[in-house]
Amino acid sequence: MNTPHHIAVIGAGIMGQGIAQVMAQAGHRVSVFDVADGAAEAARTAIGEALARRVSKGRLSEADRQATIDRLHPVDRMDDLADADLVVEAIVERLDVKHAVFQELETVCSTDTLLCTNTSSLSVTDIADGLRHPQRLFGLHFFNPAPVMKLVEVVNTRDSDPALQRMLLDWVPTLGKQPVSVADSPGFIVNRCARPFYSESLVMLEQNLATPEVIDDCLTANLGVPLGPFALMDLVGLDINLAATETLWRAFDHHPRFRPAVSVRDRVEAGQLGRKTGQGFYPHPRPKAEHIYTARVDGSAALVDRLQAELPCAVVISDGRSADRIAAETAQPVLLLDQSFIDWTDRPATLAYTASGYLDEGVCEMAEACAAKFGVGLIRVPDKPGLIAQRLVTMLFDEADRVARSGVAEAGDIDTALRNGLNFRLGPFALAEQLTDPVRERIRARLTEQDTSGRYQADPVETPGP
Repeated sequence: MNTPHHIAVIGAGIMGQGIAQVMAQAGHRVSVFDVADGAAEAARTAIGEALARRVSKGRLSEADRQATIDRLHPVDRMDDLADADLVVEAIVERLDVKHAVFQELETVCSTDTLLCTNTSSLSVTDIADGLRHPQRLFGLHFFNPAPVMKLVEVVNTRDSDPALQRMLLDWVPTLGKQPVSVADSPGFIVNRCARPFYSESLVMLEQNLATPEVIDDCLTANLGVPLGPFALMDLVGLDINLAATETLWRAFDHHPRFRPAVSVRDRVEAGQLGRKTGQGFYPHPRPKAEHIYTARVDGSAALVDRLQAELPCAVVISDGRSADRIAAETAQPVLLLDQSFIDWTDRPATLAYTASGYLDEGVCEMAEACAAKFGVGLIRVPDKPGLIAQRLVTMLFDEADRVARSGVAEAGDIDTALRNGLNFRLGPFALAEQLTDPVRERIRARLTEQDTSGRYQADPVETPGP
């Protein structure tokens, strides 16, 4: 098919509105259909109001706002979509309802019409099952809010036409979006590869390694993520996070690495869903954090040099071994630091550390005071494998590596997806380049030794598909 010009959006809820706005702002004629009376017209009005706010802030001209609205056409019947070049479905996440919609579209639209689903949790293969032309159905997964988020996951099945997939991948950038190619598999890229960001942090909490505040602070400071996992769960909604985790847990035969956390389930059952209910892992509204320390060194390696010059002990960055083991091998007490994966300079800096068992407590106090002089807050945690940042990077890399080795997505697309879908500064492969294979292996080995659930056991590589 040729590049699409007339786009149809089915579903006038938040996602449908956002997708319709993106398409119209890119210059396309957009037909919006919803089974609820008046919903499509209401969506057009809501989009107009959203664009008016941008005009008032000087981010959009009135002429562009009006032109966008003029391209939006609410319709009352599915038959009104007959001449659409591309249809994007953005309705309720129910397989039976989506089946019915696409089966009707096959009777309404031309055989040249490209059909896309915005599903985030269902198998695209299952949605295509039973269609006469399954080769033209793709996942086109936008992220909420669609007008803001850059990423679009282009999801193909075993039946997908490669030429149509290439056309989609070439066309999505004309919408101002960044496409990534992914084979149909539970969670696609972002929802699966980001799962350790939440789940491993929740395991750290269950192990009393650190509080949500400490884990969030250490990860935002050392991985360059805009929000830590607990703050992000509160923002998105603990109920939504739990549902996504349970979906992957079922899809992967209840593998322990996807096991839903008790701390999340308990909060959901108590109605503590995050910002939308006023309480999650944090109370909301939450006072704006005041960062006491602003780094005047460029990273943990530079901090080691400063501390080593002033402390009567060995100061080293974690290499996956325990502090006591390093102390035994070097015959001196050890202060063991977590690793920073980004340049700290002029940024809030919080770093986890631990100490060998016979290091004098006064030396730890000296270390914290010395680090503070260089704008770094040191927070002592139990001597767990990889402390906080290194452990998260190892787990993020391992899941991303499974996805890449199974043929679901390429490493570059995985890094791109995490950067654009969750605003990570670095994707899991880029992060792992700063952590050598032996260090990651020692972290995995120690975690496996300390955990009996099978969470860290190596498992066979899955093949793509449901």
